[in-house]
Amino acid sequence: MVSASIVGRVVKELAGEGFRFTIIGGTVVELALGSRDLGDDVDVYAEEPDVLVEEEKYREVAERRGWVLGQTWLGTPMILVRVGDVEVPVEFYDNMFDFYVPPSMVERARRASVGGARAKVVRLEDHIVLKANAGREKDIERLREIASLASKGKLHLNLKAIKEAASEFDDEPVILRRLRDAGFRV
Repeated sequence: MVSASIVGRVVKELAGEGFRFTIIGGTVVELALGSRDLGDDVDVYAEEPDVLVEEEKYREVAERRGWVLGQTWLGTPMILVRVGDVEVPVEFYDNMFDFYVPPSMVERARRASVGGARAKVVRLEDHIVLKANAGREKDIERLREIASLASKGKLHLNLKAIKEAASEFDDEPVILRRLRDAGFRV
């Protein structure tokens, strides 16, 4: 697990290199829970530089900083950002193949404090819909965990916002069914 303070330093390091992004992955849930540990990696929607057109920028920064450059399961850049003696995988995503983040989700992302840094973070409700849209078994299992946390009062969800976010996808009925199957009352 990576501490919030380490993720905050990662955010500052990347911002200092000119990267602009919105946190979209499991870190969103951990922030909503107020966790001190934010997961094993940081998934982000890359705004700048473009993951396809400007891939060389990712390589140049990684080489200059001594960070390891790899790829996500989609073939987009993944950088192991070193902060002190900790390496944090940062996976950069963009809309391609079956991976889709509606522009409105990025636009309405909030600025949040992450370990002393300011970062754009998608709303928890949008993260939930992104997981339901992906629909992989591990995503559905995580949705069950999130629904359980909400039913125990550990997370507060706006079900109307979840429904509205689901409506931004062509597969809205499938997304809503997956959410209901996972325990959300939508």
